Amino acid sequence: MYQEQRLEKILTLLEERGNLSVKEMVDELGVSKDTVRRDFDCLSQRNLAQRTHGGILPVKNTTVLGFQERQKGLTEDKKKMADLALSLVKDQALLFFDVSTLMLEVSQKLTKKVTIYSHSLDNALVLSGKEGVDFHLLGGRFYSKNRFYYSLHEAQLLQHLQFDLAFFGAASLNQGVVSYEDEEDVAVKQLAMQAARTKVLIAESDKYEKHSKYILGKIEDFDYWITDKKPDPDLIEAFKDRVTILYDGKDSDYE
Repeated sequence: MYQEQRLEKILTLLEERGNLSVKEMVDELGVSKDTVRRDFDCLSQRNLAQRTHGGILPVKNTTVLGFQERQKGLTEDKKKMADLALSLVKDQALLFFDVSTLMLEVSQKLTKKVTIYSHSLDNALVLSGKEGVDFHLLGGRFYSKNRFYYSLHEAQLLQHLQFDLAFFGAASLNQGVVSYEDEEDVAVKQLAMQAARTKVLIAESDKYEKHSKYILGKIEDFDYWITDKKPDPDLIEAFKDRVTILYDGKDSDYE
């Protein structure tokens, strides 16, 4: 069993039991005490568990509270965007979930049996213990401002996958260019884009007024654009037959 598989197992058991000891996991995983200690330390460094003498405790209560506080800022329009995203998801799908508050709303509402890869800490906290979800965290160095992980080795795992759907937020849509604040974040997204059969952009219309410097691509590089209101007619015309635009009042025709 590889380390990431052990970490996923440990997170699942931690969710079920509320605390874990080194001895418990030695018996459960069939590995040495030193291996379990290293795994516990790794989870602690990733802010996925709180290290104690001889074991770990969940950090989910305090971290998810912060998540819930951020969710209070979600407008009804944004919640409807999350519902539109969920309408595209089918059982048994292989998915990529990006780092964004909107995708956290999608994660919370998700009820389908799916496999998900993500580099988002908050997605990990919400999805790792959710029934029916096979969640895989892409680890590495933690970037605290936007709460994601990155390492080249972990990101390259995406080259061996083909996602049915990959969902991407956006920091900016200025001039139709999809861009972000962190170069490392974009490096993960680029690999996910290449590995996706269907690419979904989920971003509000006000992102047209914002600016970010690291470019992922253009709106027309995506198959779907989920947004909060009907775009201007000139945008609809520009993306006609290239991007399916979904907004409240227009139902998904995804098959």
